Amino acid sequence: MKFYNYFEDTIECPDDIAFNPLPFGIEYSCVSSTFLDGFINYVEILKSFVIGRYYDWDEEFEEEFELELRNSANNCNLIKKMFKTKNEIYNKLLEPEITVHSKLDTYFQDDVLILAKAKSSDEEECCYYYFWYDRDCSDSCIGRFKTEDSEDVVVKSFVKHMKEIDNPYGEKEIPLLYFQKWGYLVR
Repeated sequence: MKFYNYFEDTIECPDDIAFNPLPFGIEYSCVSSTFLDGFINYVEILKSFVIGRYYDWDEEFEEEFELELRNSANNCNLIKKMFKTKNEIYNKLLEPEITVHSKLDTYFQDDVLILAKAKSSDEEECCYYYFWYDRDCSDSCIGRFKTEDSEDVVVKSFVKHMKEIDNPYGEKEIPLLYFQKWGYLVR
């Protein structure tokens, strides 16, 4: 199953996004990453990857990149740390004792792809969400679909799709623990 077969259409720069926020079977492209943020807090994340489109993992940035981190969820003290490579950022963000505020469009210094699911209030019906946080912020994509396919088939299709993207520097999976650190609904 090709992942994009789950979508009937892709709408670039949708102009009716406020009227019809996210219809089933449609992918919106070239939308703001903040639009994606409005949905991601209400889904269960199944799989996520940082892909390598902009920087190689050990390539040094032209200027060091600074992140504001916390060493626990209850600690209001910010830790500012400078990073020279995407690999350093990835490793620091995944340390168990580090808590971060989500900035998926910039924190990993590359694109982040996420597959998630949501259940209706009666817990019988399920749908899937596809998030592509583009580092350019305004070029992000989101889609929602329903399918009779098993969750395993959907996840495998997503992983295959992610590996087919022009990704010259390779990808790394983001463990689900990362999303629990900033309060998203990961079970």
